[in-house]
Amino acid sequence: MELTMFERLLQLPLFQGLTIQELSDVLAHVRLNFVNYHAGDEIVAQDEPCRSLIYIINGDVCSEYRDAEHCIVLKETLPQIGVIEPYNMFGMFQRYSRSYSFCTEGITLAIDKQVVLQRLMINNIVKINLLNIVCNRYQQVSHVLRNHSVKTIKEKIVKFILAHSSTPKGYKEIKIKMVDLAEQIKETRLNVSQTLNEMQREGTVALRRGCIVVDDIDVFRVNKAIIK
Repeated sequence: MELTMFERLLQLPLFQGLTIQELSDVLAHVRLNFVNYHAGDEIVAQDEPCRSLIYIINGDVCSEYRDAEHCIVLKETLPQIGVIEPYNMFGMFQRYSRSYSFCTEGITLAIDKQVVLQRLMINNIVKINLLNIVCNRYQQVSHVLRNHSVKTIKEKIVKFILAHSSTPKGYKEIKIKMVDLAEQIKETRLNVSQTLNEMQREGTVALRRGCIVVDDIDVFRVNKAIIK
């Protein structure tokens, strides 16, 4: 059975827990900006100011991260992403940390930041939902960064990829020179090369020219090459 627009909105993390009547009251004076996209269309660009809460209503999203020196380019597929970087609407760095585009046709819902602050945050359920989204992101990043138990080169490589990823799931494609990766994880280039070739033989990664491809990062949990 096809969902109504209100039922779709109630499934979004920001509005979960609200009744249809409560959602109607919250949105009574809020302009909802729905936008249709084709596959390949960019939603936002890295370093662009984060001035809106952008929800993915339909479609699969890809992201791309580039470091300041352009030594690292990480591409991901993010099915069911939900919302794009709501945590970057606040704080010292109010810009998107990576670029996002649609892998398929898709629809977004954008709500202006001022509307979020002046209208939506009046509701306690919405306020708690947004706080949960921000806290979950912090805990996810903190879990990766505070993990000091990695010992092998394989574990260091996996941790490096996760530390630069927006989600610990799904497809990853990281473009980086072997010498730069070796420098990042404090290992020799030869040892990194040998480890990556071993991982390719295991089937956990695929190596292309200057590029490491992981079909699903979850494979490392199965192979216990990542600390949970």
